Amino acid sequence: MTTFKTLFKTTLTPIALCLSLAVAAPATAQKGHHQKHDGMRQILSELSLTDSQKQDIRQILKQTREDRGLFNTDAKSLRTQLRNLVQSTEWDQTAIESAITQRQALHQEKALQRATNKNLVWNMLTETQQTEFAGQLETRKAERDEKRKEGKRKGKRNDYKLKRLDLTEAQLTAIEVIKDVSKASAKEIEIKLKTYKQAERLLIHRTDFKSDVWQALSNEYQTNFLAMAVLKAKTKHDIWNQLTPEQQADAGEEMCSKKRKHRKKGKEHQNQKSV
Repeated sequence: MTTFKTLFKTTLTPIALCLSLAVAAPATAQKGHHQKHDGMRQILSELSLTDSQKQDIRQILKQTREDRGLFNTDAKSLRTQLRNLVQSTEWDQTAIESAITQRQALHQEKALQRATNKNLVWNMLTETQQTEFAGQLETRKAERDEKRKEGKRKGKRNDYKLKRLDLTEAQLTAIEVIKDVSKASAKEIEIKLKTYKQAERLLIHRTDFKSDVWQALSNEYQTNFLAMAVLKAKTKHDIWNQLTPEQQADAGEEMCSKKRKHRKKGKEHQNQKSV
């Protein structure tokens, strides 16, 4: 058993487990970042922070935004390269793994910066504020879990996308098979990555956060990050090649529209000044 798994099993506190959204950020996580960050800001704004705490936390969040901007610039070409590989007619495992490995190196650097900043914010809070913060996050997580059980939001988005592409029954069946196979293959990896997230939370909640310890933990799970990223890329590749050229063009236009909205939301997020 590794040192990190032993540490996790023996010392992880309930509060550490509660902060799943605010501090859990595996090296490959991208989707929903603005929503998670906004949720953290919202909770912080409800904690009756002192003026000094507000000023210090505002500066940390500002630095986080600046770090993210630098990362996005470096990662743009890699995203384009990976997208082109995913949308090709032939699956090139070697090229995919190479592109993802390069991207992971950038993600790892970004994740360390994010973990460091979150540790700084966490340790600026009093014990009472930490408890309240954790409680609110737990409540929000329960609400999200309930919505997922009811099949809200995600199901509606998927139905909307399918209607826009006007898929045939044969295409729908083939895509469902691809997704089912991918889901089954991902289960074991997800269990390992969940352990990583929990161990990372523990490190972030320590008063003596050490970047070398975080780096060692991240390195231990890089193989799992790679496996999950390759699996997702293969799933997207297989689904993409179920589409006709016309459907691929429509899907590409929808992705461009989504990116424009994401960039607009990102700019609005960067313009927010208050905690």
